Parts: sequence; structure tokens; C-alpha cells
Amino acid sequence: MENKKLEIKSDERGNLVEVFKIPGVGQMFYSTSKPGVIRGNHYHTRKIEQFCVIEGSAKIRLRNRETNEVREYIVSGSSPELIEMTLHWTHNIQNIGDGEMKLLVWANEVFDPNDPDTFQEEV
Repeated sequence: MENKKLEIKSDERGNLVEVFKIPGVGQMFYSTSKPGVIRGNHYHTRKIEQFCVIEGSAKIRLRNRETNEVREYIVSGSSPELIEMTLHWTHNIQNIGDGEMKLLVWANEVFDPNDPDTFQEEV
């Protein structure tokens, strides 16, 4: 078996590491977010994502772009659960804790920077 170094993408929000990329299956990555940080504020037309906070606490918000219905979930690593980001619903996640929040994400397709299927829009 061959070892593979993973790239840590860092910015003022925290870190993001893409771990598994399997064409036809999808990809898994994790991110860390500093207190108060909001990630997302976008939607997808074909990419399905499932979020699982594994450390810290977060507020996940989704908004139906047609009806403006908003769904809000308060989640934490102390009681992990999967929240699916529904197609065509804009979504975000905010670290509402005092420390770093760690998020595990599965997406049904591998991210393609030439065809990202990510459209910016506020929840």
C-alpha cells in the first residue's frame, strides 16, 4: 500500500482536507471552523452532501429557493447525526460553540474545479 500526503487548505475560517475521492462513489472531507465562522451560503443542482459534526456544536440552515422555507438544525459532536443538504436548497453551517468545530462531509461526487456545481446564495 502506498502512503499519500493530504493537502490542508487553510484560510481565516479554519482548515479543509479532502480525504477520499472515488469517482462514481463520491468524496469525503473534513473541515475545522473557528467560533462564529459560517461556511457555505451556496446550493447545488446535482451534488448531494451529508454533514456530520464530530466535535463542537453548529447551526445548519437550509432554505428552499422556491418557497423560502427555512429549516434549522442545532447539532453537536456529543450527539452526532447526519443532515442532508437537499438539492436546490441553499445551505450553510455556523460554529456556535466556544471552541473549534469539526465537520465530516460526504458528497456523492468528486469535486471538479472546472464544473463545481456550487452556486453562491445566502440562506
